Amino acid sequence: MKLITLGTAAGLPTATRFNTASLLQTENGLYLIDAGAPAGALIIRKNLSLKDLRAVFLTHMHEDHFGGLTGILKSRMRDSSASQERLTEIWLPQQDAIEAFDQLMKVQFPRENRDRVRYELIAPGLFFDDGFLKVTAIPNRHIVSPSYCFLIEAQGRKMVCTGDLSGDCSDFPLEAAKEADLVLSEFTHFKPEYLLPKLLEIHPRKLVLHHVAVYREGAFPAIAAAVDYPAFLANDG
Repeated sequence: MKLITLGTAAGLPTATRFNTASLLQTENGLYLIDAGAPAGALIIRKNLSLKDLRAVFLTHMHEDHFGGLTGILKSRMRDSSASQERLTEIWLPQQDAIEAFDQLMKVQFPRENRDRVRYELIAPGLFFDDGFLKVTAIPNRHIVSPSYCFLIEAQGRKMVCTGDLSGDCSDFPLEAAKEADLVLSEFTHFKPEYLLPKLLEIHPRKLVLHHVAVYREGAFPAIAAAVDYPAFLANDG
């Protein structure tokens, strides 16, 4: 398996970072965690096919996490080879978001093409299991609600994506992150000193900080020096 941080910005894109989107590339296909713009185009630029996109999981409904979803939906709906056995599942945290995206795509595809994707509603706990990948939603206390962290398991490995957390970082998914193979943590909505005690407890095989605000980049070296495992500040691609 390979994790590709397609976009790593927080809030607004920058000259070097697109909005948040992380792609899990596996032998079973592609899985996308958040879909900040231009997620679909960035997948294509990696010489990967959106036909292999098994599922999209959105942590919460902020535009920097869903702004690239319409392009992905358009691509999948224009795919004449799509079948009921190989639909792309779009997992959203709010029912009204499902209705909004369905209505928006109806403007472009008023007839049968809209059935080439399937919308599903995320609920706390284990919500996705396709026999290869399992995803568990862990509620957090970000600005918008509902908002989730994800525990992702496949092939005996465990990855935790924090999504966007609260201002005091007290909702960091500590228990899920302990001894994980990879922790993908946001690095914007709290002071770095709030995050560090959590990082000193979890001891994953690898830490990647993403969803990075420009004003947080300078704090990374101190974080990396303080932990006793490999830590990286993500870049796009």
